[in-house]
Amino acid sequence: MEHVRTFIQYMKPYKREMLIGIFALLVTDLVGMVIPWLLKQVIDLLPNDPAQSQLIGFAGWLFLAAGVQAVARYGWRRYLFGPSRKMEIDILNHLFAHFLTLDRTFFQKHEVGDLMSRATNDLRAVKDFLGLGLLVVLDAVVVIIGCLALMIYINPKLTLYALLPLPFISILFFTFIRAISIRHQSIQENLSRITSMVQENLAGIRVLHAFVQEQNEINRFDRLNRDHIDQNMSLAKMFGLFTPSLVFVIGVAAMITLWIGGKEVIDGTITLGSFVAFNGYLMMLSWPMMAIGYVINLWQKGVTAMRRIQHILDSRTALVQSEKEEGAFDIRGRIEVRRLAFSYPDSEVNALDGIDLKIEAGTSVAFIGMIGAGKSTLMQLLPRVFDAPQGSLLLDGTPISEVPAFVLRRHIGYVEQEPFLFSTTIRNNIALARPEASEEEIEAMVHCVHLTPDLERFPKGLDTVVGERGVSVSGGQKQRIALARALIRKPRILILDDAFSSLDVETESIILNNIRSVIEGTTTLIVTHRLSLARQVDRVVVLGEGKVLEDGVHAELMQKQDGVYRRIYSNQALAREMEILLK
Repeated sequence: MEHVRTFIQYMKPYKREMLIGIFALLVTDLVGMVIPWLLKQVIDLLPNDPAQSQLIGFAGWLFLAAGVQAVARYGWRRYLFGPSRKMEIDILNHLFAHFLTLDRTFFQKHEVGDLMSRATNDLRAVKDFLGLGLLVVLDAVVVIIGCLALMIYINPKLTLYALLPLPFISILFFTFIRAISIRHQSIQENLSRITSMVQENLAGIRVLHAFVQEQNEINRFDRLNRDHIDQNMSLAKMFGLFTPSLVFVIGVAAMITLWIGGKEVIDGTITLGSFVAFNGYLMMLSWPMMAIGYVINLWQKGVTAMRRIQHILDSRTALVQSEKEEGAFDIRGRIEVRRLAFSYPDSEVNALDGIDLKIEAGTSVAFIGMIGAGKSTLMQLLPRVFDAPQGSLLLDGTPISEVPAFVLRRHIGYVEQEPFLFSTTIRNNIALARPEASEEEIEAMVHCVHLTPDLERFPKGLDTVVGERGVSVSGGQKQRIALARALIRKPRILILDDAFSSLDVETESIILNNIRSVIEGTTTLIVTHRLSLARQVDRVVVLGEGKVLEDGVHAELMQKQDGVYRRIYSNQALAREMEILLK
């Protein structure tokens, strides 16, 4: 019930509609109970040779009851099923919005396919439970109470005999309920694995083709699907025993009623009309009894799905949330690092170990070092992808944890080595950071990142759709589109995390010359393995094993005889000379 209460809040906006639906359902059930009673009156009247007008009157009442029931049935279908679909949309919107508040740590622990399954398959199960499941429960309660009351009114003794087999339903219920819950949990989890595999394979389709692994993945997918079928068949077999058992119990009750009730009609204890009405109400009871199995299915499936969705809704970002207003900050771009030590979640090794740096606003700094030196880690701490220890990272003199993440990121432009492009046009990808950007601003950014020659080869130019994750453009084109997306925001801090790795040296030089005017006054942090860039920045920081090994301008670092920077620079210069000679 704890999980159910969480979702009850989504019913409140549709309370009026649901009350109308419940009223219509009550009318449907109550009118349905009137019909056997009218038949009782007619049958008891027949031996008295009733007038034709009396029979026509009863026929009219039956027709009216059927008409009212039809209208009321339409009412509860509209006003109970309708809100359940609206609730599904509300929960999905809330879930999606919550996804966007979670940090990278959460998504590192959960597969995308599993999250998609929870947002689709599990949510559909919740909708069925909140809509159809609650409807069936309410319908069953009304019908059971109403029919039992009328049956007792007609003949209490016969009602007692008819109800003798019904305790077996409780035994069946408690026998099957736990096993059904376990099977539903297993089915939902296996469905998540299937969704995850499909998403992963589609995302990595080029790798599968490159390594000729299509058949292996087809076989693995087939095994997952067969497991899913086996689990569903196991559940179906259980309901194959449960539902017929219910029908059998109801059949036994009907048999007892026919045997004992028939004798009482012969003995004149009850009238034939009362006996027909009694059996009519008993048959009406058969639906709620059989619906128990259906409700159990919806209940267990819905609660299992609720539990899985609630796990996401209960998750919270690990980032410290600042409550300060946006107007309290005037981001200039001055960065200070004080004895920064940082390790990733679930890791005992420090990725950064005691770093001290001061970067003035508007300056440009190149960060170099071997793989695993901590360059990208430091860059990710600035936009609070992960949180640095309190007081170890400051922006304009303010601890970065006290700056709301949305304020901070609004002033940071970040370009990664492998940027993500959305499956839309080049224009929309560039304008993502500033949807209000004019056509002239977009074209200026295209020219700035030297993308104009590439667009001239595309028939649709800026309206070219880049495909899933930018599959239809090259790595260098993706990096330049991402760079244009970051620059159009006009950020106070620009982070280029090996953002030119897919570009040739000539194109890189052209872009750097073009963007100088755009990033003037912007604090620019460049992670690079190409030391030719180091001669064009204000300062170079050399990292190694999470520590600052060297810090200074290019000329100063080159004067250190045994310096790390000088050794790397000399090796790269020699490599370039060898390439020229080989050509």
